[in-house]
Amino acid sequence: MDLIDKKILCELDVNCRTPLSQLAKKLRINRNVVAYRINALETKQVITHYICSLNLNNLGYTTYKIYFKIHTNASEHEPAFIQLLLTHQHVLTLIKTEGSFDYSISFASKNIKELDTFLTHLKTTFKTLLKDTAVTLIVYSKIFKLHKLLLKETTNLKIEKHAGEPLPIQLDDKEISILRTLAQQANISLVELAQKTKLSLDIVTYRIHTLTKNVITSYRAIVDLNKLGYYHYALLVRTCATEHEENSLVEWCSITHNVLYCTKRIGEYTFEIHAALTDINDLNAFLSAFKQRFGTIIDSYEIIINAQLLKINYVPF
Repeated sequence: MDLIDKKILCELDVNCRTPLSQLAKKLRINRNVVAYRINALETKQVITHYICSLNLNNLGYTTYKIYFKIHTNASEHEPAFIQLLLTHQHVLTLIKTEGSFDYSISFASKNIKELDTFLTHLKTTFKTLLKDTAVTLIVYSKIFKLHKLLLKETTNLKIEKHAGEPLPIQLDDKEISILRTLAQQANISLVELAQKTKLSLDIVTYRIHTLTKNVITSYRAIVDLNKLGYYHYALLVRTCATEHEENSLVEWCSITHNVLYCTKRIGEYTFEIHAALTDINDLNAFLSAFKQRFGTIIDSYEIIINAQLLKINYVPF
């Protein structure tokens, strides 16, 4: 990884649909160099996905984060458990973790009954496998772009709210088809998108413009941090804090270069802070700084490592 690769990754994290000619102009390098570098990053699986993120709240969904601890002596049921989560439409992300939990998922539902039905089915189907389950409701997420980690810049902040007063947005079949394609191929050209969805180029162009106003929040590349020399840690924190103290915690996350994102939650944990760290010494330094700054409001915390991203699809329909 040299500076050019890092800058390319940062730009694709901001908008992976940016034309190569614009990327080349912004980075002041040849277009063919940009294309070659991106292809190399894909081949080496540094870039693993190009995804489209949605404001699911505006579509009537509430997003939950669910953590699972499994019994190691019942691991023969694990493949079926994973397969169910991979194929379930409302499971947005599935991550294999190490530490306090073995798996985590993001789950989108339109009502509490859908969540309850899902959890009941899991617990009854895999009662010998599941040891513990923790559920939290996502209030908001603050996602810090890769510029902060790779280039030590702190000005790129993206805010996604998952709860609050939703907008009454209804999608038609054409928009659903477009979003389903963009969910896994966010860098696809408009011409290819029109071909895949069997819609005219004019319709695709107009619908994307409309969706970007209230539904689509970003087009970004997903990067395997392990290939960049980082471990992806998640700090699950229980706090007793005022609104001002919580705002201070979020501000600290925004200026700490190795924090990837933080989320406010209701449930088992108050905050989940994700950080890219190089080794145990880096982890110890990070925890020391965090506890020194917020020791008075921390009730307890747990640590997990995001070992493998198994699924990411932000379109639950």
